[in-house]
Amino acid sequence: MLLKVRQKQFELGDKPDKLLSHQLRGLQASRAIHKIKNKEGVFLTNPSEINDTFKDFYKELYKSKGCSDPSLLTNFLHSLQLPKLGCSEQAALNADITVEEILDAIKSFPSGKASGPGGFGIEFYKRFAQTLSPLLLRMFNHSFGELKLPQSFYEANISLILKKGKEETDPSSYRPIALLNSDLKIFTKILANRLNNCIQKIIHLDQTGFIPGRFSFFNVRRLMNILYTRFDSKTSVAILALDAEKAFDQIEWDYILAVIREFNLGDTFASWVRMLYAQPRASVLTNFNRSTQFRLYRGTRQGCSLSPLLFAVAIEPLTLAIKKNPLILSPNVGRINHHISLYADDIILYIRNPEQSIPPLLNLLETFGKLSGYSLNWQKSEFLAVTDNID
Repeated sequence: MLLKVRQKQFELGDKPDKLLSHQLRGLQASRAIHKIKNKEGVFLTNPSEINDTFKDFYKELYKSKGCSDPSLLTNFLHSLQLPKLGCSEQAALNADITVEEILDAIKSFPSGKASGPGGFGIEFYKRFAQTLSPLLLRMFNHSFGELKLPQSFYEANISLILKKGKEETDPSSYRPIALLNSDLKIFTKILANRLNNCIQKIIHLDQTGFIPGRFSFFNVRRLMNILYTRFDSKTSVAILALDAEKAFDQIEWDYILAVIREFNLGDTFASWVRMLYAQPRASVLTNFNRSTQFRLYRGTRQGCSLSPLLFAVAIEPLTLAIKKNPLILSPNVGRINHHISLYADDIILYIRNPEQSIPPLLNLLETFGKLSGYSLNWQKSEFLAVTDNID
């Protein structure tokens, strides 16, 4: 938003605009980070040291801690018998990109958003869409032939947004938003549009986050039904709300690619995703300071159209593993058995006989975390007894 206002200021040139001046000063104050605590617990106030602290934090966060034995991941996914994308849907997902898709993607972006490191906002692409679209198509096709994207595609600036109610001196309290170059955003938007057309075929209705045509009130209604159901005295029921620890930032790329293959999304689509995560780099923006670049080795970028869909694909094996585990019991309401509700990385589990079900659930979550990078913040996860017969 700050960059947006600064862009508007440039457009106005020497024209007096008191409102713009006021907005700029207000945003500078609201987005400024005056003090931060480093990993040694020391509070820093120097702007350069604050920037270095965030860089060190994200360098560590984006280090891969992937599974050391790929066969464990393969066996885990094979055992779930994931649904497969049909031939016609796979063909559409993997077809050659067209100029029409590029034009549609360019048109879909709102104007006035902050640009990536290259400095060319989407307005430039909108203004010259007819001229640029064939050139972008040629560049995409060349990249696919080389199995490597242009270096500028891998660059990003990380803008930080303080999460509501979080401690502002803790680096983990900020949401990292990737400011990507517009040509990369156009490419990932095309892939996201295609995946949107078929993702309902492979992702269960339990997941309502970022899936076209699905709404969170479905899962809210399910939750209310369970809370107000009278279960018999021999049945104990509980609800477990899981809080994921930086879920989008810690998911492993090898895991994502393995799940893409297991869902039968196609070799070409898998190659596109592999290229996207071949060698991404980022710089952190704080207080008008920009850090030197550092490499990323895991995580999906918040700010990319494709990222939430890839995360939905990545988390789906966990939901199936929970539902297929005979030791993890779930309650019935009428004739319907309720296991799990999801909105992106927010997970609610419905547990029957928790004393019996929770130990195997914890084992499964630990296994899944080792394979995928997914981890939980147990201090923020919540347990609610629905029936009175739970100690």
